[in-house]
Amino acid sequence: MRRYQPYPAYKDSGVEWLGEVPEQWAPKRLKYVANIVMGQSPPSDECNLDGEGQPFLQGCAEFTDYSPLARQYCKIAAKHAETGDILFSVRAPVGAMNVADHEYGIGRGLCAIKATSVDDRFLWWSLSWHKDQLSPLATGSTYEAVTVNQVGNLYISLPDSEQTAIATFLDRETAKLDTLIAKQEMLIELLQEKRQALISHAVTKGLNLRETLIYSNLMDCM
Repeated sequence: MRRYQPYPAYKDSGVEWLGEVPEQWAPKRLKYVANIVMGQSPPSDECNLDGEGQPFLQGCAEFTDYSPLARQYCKIAAKHAETGDILFSVRAPVGAMNVADHEYGIGRGLCAIKATSVDDRFLWWSLSWHKDQLSPLATGSTYEAVTVNQVGNLYISLPDSEQTAIATFLDRETAKLDTLIAKQEMLIELLQEKRQALISHAVTKGLNLRETLIYSNLMDCM
């Protein structure tokens, strides 16, 4: 982390869990920098699996790595998420996030967050970090959930002029890490296949000296 230089000066954020922030940054509640729409569930007979109406999300069950894959549709959805909105789970797991790739109807397990006075990509990354504030607030006997007021009162730290640069940096660097992780996962899968093949060979046909050395080295890598 030595490549990341500290800011010249820091100040107390005034938020206990956040601690110090760079002097030119300002902690703000989410409701002051974004519009938040809490989902509302329609009558069950208004929903279908036949593609009639608008794609509808009751909660985060259809979330993927970035944008959801809706299975339900609704002819008359009371609340909507627009393209580009952050879809934020208010039920367990509280804080699961996706981005709406087109308009969706949303149920009460979600809220839609639209950036108003903050860079939308910076807001995504900031929420990814700060959403853990909500977990201790979740209550409920059937589903643990948070309210729209609790989401709106979420504190995020905002720089004045670096939001886009920070978001661009995080997009680029996390993409590199994701690529590396994917390559490592592929290597692990290949090693596991090789491991199984060696075990199968060993217990059915035995091992010669060369195979014993290969197997020993492979086990050291696992």
